[in-house]
Amino acid sequence: MNRRIEFEVYGEPKGQPRARACIRGQHAAVYDPGTADAWKFAVRAAAKDAAGAAFVPFSGPVMLDLDVWIQRPKGHYSAAKTGGIKASAPMMPTGKPDCDNLAKAILDALTNAGIWLDDKQVTHLQVRKIYNTRGGARIVVEGIE
Repeated sequence: MNRRIEFEVYGEPKGQPRARACIRGQHAAVYDPGTADAWKFAVRAAAKDAAGAAFVPFSGPVMLDLDVWIQRPKGHYSAAKTGGIKASAPMMPTGKPDCDNLAKAILDALTNAGIWLDDKQVTHLQVRKIYNTRGGARIVVEGIE
């Protein structure tokens, strides 16, 4: 049987931002703007909690399955007492953050949580962006034998 960790984390999902460049003195420097730090911290904490204290990191190939929940904008709901979703509201979130940047932020957080030795071990990756009443993600990591 394959080893598996499955957990949920709540908060506003953020994609990994692009590195920014600036001039410091007479030298160029590259830095991470840190806009995804709170999200990555939440993912890391939830992963450590789900793994437990005696967890041994995955050492072989792993599959990563991500359902990322994007909170549906208030403008998608009708003003009627029922508060249902407007017929004109899109079914799936096609805006930012991009799936690849969401995955990068989660991969970094799981690496920092010690779930695997290196994110290059991820050989199968599936990412779905789904509208939900609250933001967050369901994360499944499974070893591949």
